[in-house]
Amino acid sequence: MYRPMIMKNTTKADRNRNKPCCLLMGKTGVGKTTLGNMLCGTKHASGASEASSTQLLFRNDARVGGNTFSIIDSPGTDSQTDTYKHAWQLRAGLTAAELNTIFIVLKYEYRYNKMVDHYLQVEQPVGTFTNRIVVLVSHMDNADDHAKEFAWICRILTETSPNIANIIFFSHKSDPSAIADLMYACMSHMAPKRLKISDEDFHVNFNLYEIRMGMRRSFDQYKKQVQEKFNAYSRLRDCTGNESDKDKDELFHAMIVQFKYDLDDLYQTFVDKHRQDMIEIDSHTLCVEMQNLGTQVCDQFTSSVTPLMTHNLFDKTNPRNLIKACPHCGLIWWNTENGGGATECGNRVSSLIDWRKDALFRYVPLLIADFRGQDHGRGEKSFKD
Repeated sequence: MYRPMIMKNTTKADRNRNKPCCLLMGKTGVGKTTLGNMLCGTKHASGASEASSTQLLFRNDARVGGNTFSIIDSPGTDSQTDTYKHAWQLRAGLTAAELNTIFIVLKYEYRYNKMVDHYLQVEQPVGTFTNRIVVLVSHMDNADDHAKEFAWICRILTETSPNIANIIFFSHKSDPSAIADLMYACMSHMAPKRLKISDEDFHVNFNLYEIRMGMRRSFDQYKKQVQEKFNAYSRLRDCTGNESDKDKDELFHAMIVQFKYDLDDLYQTFVDKHRQDMIEIDSHTLCVEMQNLGTQVCDQFTSSVTPLMTHNLFDKTNPRNLIKACPHCGLIWWNTENGGGATECGNRVSSLIDWRKDALFRYVPLLIADFRGQDHGRGEKSFKD
């Protein structure tokens, strides 16, 4: 049994004449509905289920603990379908009845910064009511040192949002009555209030939400495309068995360079699409994540290729890395840091891939087939995610 923990120990809960009411908010899969079922004895499907009942709003009374209060469960704030409908439902839940407390449910992550990002995303529609927010951190059982990690979580969340009323750390294995008592203790010190969210404020927040969700969908697509390209280039790498050592070296080098170019193109496509959005909401964190992912994947692919080459690709003293031939006129030129200028035929060798074009060209059909998930004529299937 995991005993729930609270950041600010509250005094004995005040007895309210009126039954307090709260709303649960959070991303899909963090445990909102599971928590509601634990406290209210209901059997609503969780947000991860196709039959998720949080596509609707439900209000139920807690049946555990020493005090009675109502809980409104809301749709996941990160829904990628019917987002406008879910936003309206969330607004209805916030404004339909007098609320004492807004509980934002976060899932415990060992990467604390990820929890902060999730909190900021969920808090967006209710940012003006921060003093009514209590954060519920679920999946306490995934933490190694509960007390130490909870202290760190409290620190980073209060630094992010100093007006947070309280923070509770719990697990689905915790005693439901203990969780309910801590929640009631927080609620009982907040006077009930009917929140007002004007149409203008709603649409501003919804538009920001839509922008962030659009960027997140593009980021997810970027990660998928990076994986597809990594699989395809890895397949291409393994199709060079019949080539001479020289041709293999040329091809491997070309693949490393072209792979990086392809990932750079994917990154630039994202930036071009969302440049104005990032300026408007002052959010460039996804770009940093994409750059980090691109670097890691490029390093991973390079590490898988360089051991197959007959020379050290990164040895600047090796003449094979310095002397090249123009693929157009055959002129020998030096590969210097500032570029090699123009050749006799007038074609400037502007990138490492130019002079390898012929070697790589023979493998283009394989690469295309791999992206399309087709057979390569060798009885082998292309890589899948």
